[in-house]
Amino acid sequence: MKLNKKVLGASIIGGTLEIYDLTVYGLMASVLAPIFFNPANPFSSLIQSYGAFCVGFLARPLGAVVFGHIGDLLGRKVALVLSATLMGLSTLALALLPTYETIGVWASISVFVIRILQGISVGGEYTGGLILTIEHTSPEKRGKAGGLVVASYMGGVFLGSLTSFLFTLPMMPNWGWRMPFVFGFLIAGVGIYVRKKIQESPEFVVKKKVAPGSFFQDFLKTPTVFLSCMGAAGAGGILSYTLVVYMPTYLKNTFSLSTTTAMFIPILLTSCMMIGHFSFGCLSDKTGRLQLMKIGGLLTTISIFPLFYLFTSDMFITCVVALLVVSFLSTMFKCPMNLFIVEVFAPTYRYRAAALSFSLGVSIFGGTAPLIASWLASFSNGSFLLSCYFFLAGLMGLGAVKFLEAHFREKNYSNNERFAYRMGSNSDILPLPEEG
Repeated sequence: MKLNKKVLGASIIGGTLEIYDLTVYGLMASVLAPIFFNPANPFSSLIQSYGAFCVGFLARPLGAVVFGHIGDLLGRKVALVLSATLMGLSTLALALLPTYETIGVWASISVFVIRILQGISVGGEYTGGLILTIEHTSPEKRGKAGGLVVASYMGGVFLGSLTSFLFTLPMMPNWGWRMPFVFGFLIAGVGIYVRKKIQESPEFVVKKKVAPGSFFQDFLKTPTVFLSCMGAAGAGGILSYTLVVYMPTYLKNTFSLSTTTAMFIPILLTSCMMIGHFSFGCLSDKTGRLQLMKIGGLLTTISIFPLFYLFTSDMFITCVVALLVVSFLSTMFKCPMNLFIVEVFAPTYRYRAAALSFSLGVSIFGGTAPLIASWLASFSNGSFLLSCYFFLAGLMGLGAVKFLEAHFREKNYSNNERFAYRMGSNSDILPLPEEG
């Protein structure tokens, strides 16, 4: 099976636009805080704004359940078109929402509702696009194709960062903050269009002949794998959302940066992550997913304290360089982790198991990361506490990898082509056996 460029292009475009819609709010949380929440208490409004960001993540498992079921029952393509439609409409609602000054607390409540809808959408999107791509791609090229798709998610963050940066420039009108959301709604239609034009996954077409099991029956056959994938996704979520969403605010407050300058920081970080995701996706085809996850997790963990020590300096450039290094190293863990999660489950229940394990991990740990980071940074030794937080995330990721390796050895999968491929060969992928 050759690399399906049409499906790959559709997944990249759709993933970029969908994640753009999701992340614009997170990147503009500090700007939107006094607009949709009570501006009389700046700290409280900022916490509430980040709380709305968190709620969106907590809704992701619901989206994983809904769209995962649709994806396994009706098709990957159907689920992805529906999730993109929901994201586009909820983003438009945020663009048109009246401010706190106009409708009071109803503005705050509406933001939380919209964020829930966006979270439900992404619960089915994030792993869905990757599943569609890898199921159209031969095993020896899945790292390369998947790396491009994972990089496109960071491309969505990059695009969101760029538009947020442009529309918060001083020369922009007071309502300029609405334009990134209007833009997100318009381009969501592009994602829907391109997805309607692609073919359904060949693995789904084959597995349609298999009678579906009950919702929990299938993927709870492998609870160790499911929980370990959830832990790995949680570790990656902490690293991603603390770096991209919270750290620009941290630097803004520490160095008294303008909003425009702070908005430029995620552009640098996501550019670095895009390069890392593609590079390590390609490399994982040679080394195996788990092996690269272990190396990446180890390098990220041991580098945390030396790099965060640089945050005690008074040099802004030094802090940005430290963030860029951490961001790049983290992709050595995160990219193969994303690929591993969507590959490890059998096609009959892949969408449900991958989406739910990933969404639970990211929701519990990634969605709360900006709030926890804000709280830790409020202490006098905030920089040290943030480094401890990152260090624990790294340990959690390494622990998940260790559990997975131990599980495969215990079940005597060493001669199984599927797990030989995981550890670095270019063998084909076989279905994941049940736990006995």
